[in-house]
Amino acid sequence: MSHGAYAITTDSESGKKLFVENACPGDVLDLEIYDERKDFSFAHIKEVIIESDLREGNPKCKLHKICGSCQWQHVKYTEQLNFKKKNLIDLFNQNQVDLSQIGDPDENISITGLEDPWHYRNKVIYPVSSVKTTGRVIAGYYKRKSNELINIKYCPIQYSIFDEIIDRLKELCTEYEIADPLLRHMLLRASFDQSEVLISFIVRGKLLDDNQRKAIENIFKKIYSEYEQIKVCTLNINDDSTNVILGPETELIAGKRDFIYDLIKNVKVKISTSSFFQINNKQFCNILDAFEKYVVEIKPKKVLDAYAGLGSISLNLAKALPETSFDAFEINSPAVADALENIKQNDLINLNFEEASAEQYFQSNEREFDLVILNPPRKGCTNKVLDALMKRKELKNIFYLSCNPATLARDIKYLEKNSDFRVKSVKAFDMFPHSFHLETLVQLYKS
Repeated sequence: MSHGAYAITTDSESGKKLFVENACPGDVLDLEIYDERKDFSFAHIKEVIIESDLREGNPKCKLHKICGSCQWQHVKYTEQLNFKKKNLIDLFNQNQVDLSQIGDPDENISITGLEDPWHYRNKVIYPVSSVKTTGRVIAGYYKRKSNELINIKYCPIQYSIFDEIIDRLKELCTEYEIADPLLRHMLLRASFDQSEVLISFIVRGKLLDDNQRKAIENIFKKIYSEYEQIKVCTLNINDDSTNVILGPETELIAGKRDFIYDLIKNVKVKISTSSFFQINNKQFCNILDAFEKYVVEIKPKKVLDAYAGLGSISLNLAKALPETSFDAFEINSPAVADALENIKQNDLINLNFEEASAEQYFQSNEREFDLVILNPPRKGCTNKVLDALMKRKELKNIFYLSCNPATLARDIKYLEKNSDFRVKSVKAFDMFPHSFHLETLVQLYKS
């Protein structure tokens, strides 16, 4: 399996690698090449001649072959974990990351899966469209490598409460004629026990007139009254034609507050429409356990939580280590507002939170820390940020939590090449079962 949606085989005649969707290592297949490149090609499955023993015989979702959300649901879950770990080690080796301090990577890099790898997503964002002939509103995920929308009625990886609510929202949007191009996305997020649900419509503000606003208000009033779990209904305005889904302006339409509460390990957190929050609560708690174990062993005096989101990591650590001083920063304004409120409601006096980009923070701040936590977006850290870390004389440990093994390996290699930081431990966590994605926690120390 590649670090992507494909399984890989080799064309015996040309020696080229063939990338094949919905294939599984061990399959015997009749393939048809549809896209030939200089060094590799893409192929379709014409027929499965012999199924691999590693195949999942009865995938839960019948749309998994075409939906862009799950790429590996046709592979047995235990094997998914094995392939993810192998891909992680391969990416480290390709980037020549020095793993000598941890011994044999196959033995000493662990991967934590889920006992039940279903219904784990606490947040979904569905693009919206409509059937031109009937006006019926549909919502779901895009078909792989296309702009064709698949109308999702049941998704086994998201919280079960979402299926029913989204189906009802589609009915109401059809009734009130709220669809694309005005309505771009439906967003739902929920607490772990599914007792609190937040709904948001992301719309084009320049297309929103008074009648449409009134229609959206009526939709939210109805859905709010029908489900006791729904605590918040918001309207988000985004007129930008980019891949950024949420716009800067969010308005509360129904509900007594514009956020939901959730319990993440030992802290109560406030989560609003635009806040970044990990989508898999169970697995994130496993990551927090690992953080706490490592940090308690180190006993740092001053800790920096970079790219902190709404502060879930530093909130838990600050509660566990009351004698340690914590600083954190985040560029997303709503997340910072949530973090400041979370600090207050958890009575934490040892955590300071600021709004800043990573580059801004390190450019304007020369404070020393003996431990830095990095949790950047998929693109990883810039060299400017890594250079600023390497200049910190007191910095002895870096914990790097990444959702992208490729940029993680790249950044670690940069640190190894330009400083005395070396990898001390690697732990992988299957945050996104049935996809190729992987969350990885790396501890680096100054040798």
